[in-house]
Amino acid sequence: MERELGADDGPSSGVPASGSAAATGVEPPPPTDDTDPAWREALPGLAAYFLVSRLLVLLVAGVLLAIPVAHVPDTWTDRPMLAALTGSDAVYYLGIAAEGYHLDAVRGAYHDWAFFPLFPLAVRAVALLTGVDLAWAGVMTANLAFGAAMLVLYGLSVPHLGRRTAGRAVGMLALAPGGVAFAMAYSDSLYLLLAAGAFLAGERRRWPVAGLLYGLASLTRLPGVLLGIPIALLLLQANAWQPDRRIAWLAAGPLALAGFATWQGLALGDPLAFLHAQAAWAIPSVVDGGGSGGPMVLPALLIATLLFYTFLLVYLRPDRIPPPYLVLALVSLGAVLASLRLQSVARYLAVAWPFAWVLAKRRGWFADVWPYVTAGLFAISAVAHFTQALAP
Repeated sequence: MERELGADDGPSSGVPASGSAAATGVEPPPPTDDTDPAWREALPGLAAYFLVSRLLVLLVAGVLLAIPVAHVPDTWTDRPMLAALTGSDAVYYLGIAAEGYHLDAVRGAYHDWAFFPLFPLAVRAVALLTGVDLAWAGVMTANLAFGAAMLVLYGLSVPHLGRRTAGRAVGMLALAPGGVAFAMAYSDSLYLLLAAGAFLAGERRRWPVAGLLYGLASLTRLPGVLLGIPIALLLLQANAWQPDRRIAWLAAGPLALAGFATWQGLALGDPLAFLHAQAAWAIPSVVDGGGSGGPMVLPALLIATLLFYTFLLVYLRPDRIPPPYLVLALVSLGAVLASLRLQSVARYLAVAWPFAWVLAKRRGWFADVWPYVTAGLFAISAVAHFTQALAP
C-alpha cells in the first residue's frame, strides 16, 4: 500500500518550526487520512472511468454498424446500437423477463434454464417503474448496477489500497477485457454490485446485510454461491480465527440456491436444470471460432486471458492481498475452469476485483502502458461480443 499521507514529517522537538501554526498564527490543515474515501475528490474520477468505458462501447458498436458483418448475430431488438447491447446471453435474460422460463429450448440446444432469475426480475421491475421496453430496461439495469458497483468497490478498496490506488483499481476493472459485459443487458454488473456489497458489509461487521447480499448474488449467477467461502474466511479473520455463530447468516447463499433448484424441479421437472443446461455452452463452442466461422485468433486470445489471470495469482500473496480476497480470486478462477465456458473467461474474471487490485498497485512503465493495452483488449472484446463471434 502506498505511504499514508499526513505523517508527521516535521521535527520532533517542542520548538515550533518556521512557518508553523505557532509562528504564523494560522491553524494548520488537519492531517490527511489515505484510508478515508474522500468522496468529493473521488467521484469525478470514478465518473470519468464510467463514461470513458461506456463511450468506448458505443464507439465500437457505431463502427460495426458501418462495416458489413458476415455473421448476423441474434439480438433481442433490431434497433441500431441497442441491438449490440442486447445480444447473446441478453436474449435469454430478456426472454425470461418477458415471459418467464420456457420448457422448450429457446435456440437450438440452448435452454434458458441455465440463467438465474434475479437479473430478469430486476429488468422487469425497471421496465415497470420507468415505462421503457425490456431492451432499454435491460441496458439501464446493467449500467445503473455497474455505476453503483464502482462506488461500492471503491469504498471497499480504499482501506486496503489507499485512495489513489483504489481509484486506479476501479478504473482497471471498468476497462478490463471482459468489462464490456458491464454495459450490456447481462447479469455481470448486478453480480459485481452484490458481491462487492457483501464483502463491504462483512468488513463493517454487518453480517445480516452480508448474508442477504450473498443470498441475492447466489440468485444472480451460479458462481455466486461460492462467495460464501471467502466471506466466511473474512468473518473468521475478523474474529481472530475463532468460530463465530454469526456465520449462520451465510446460510442465505445455499438456501437461495436450494430455493431456486426447488422451483425448477417443480416448474421444469428437473431441480438441477440450471446445471444440465450449462453443457450446451461448453468449450467445443469456441474451438472453431465460435461455431460461426470466426477466426482462430479469438480462442487464442481467450486462452491468453486465462493464462494472464492465472499468472496474476503469483502476486495475490497474503502479504499483498488479505487472505479472503486471495480465496475470492482462486474461487473465481476455479469457477471458470469448472464451467467449461472458455468463451466467457474474460467476463467471469472481470468481476474478480482482487486481480484489479494487483494491477493497480503496479508502478513504473507498467502503470503507463497498461491503460492503453487494456483499452485495446476491451475494444477487441466488444467486437467479439457485438458480432457474437464466440457466441453459440
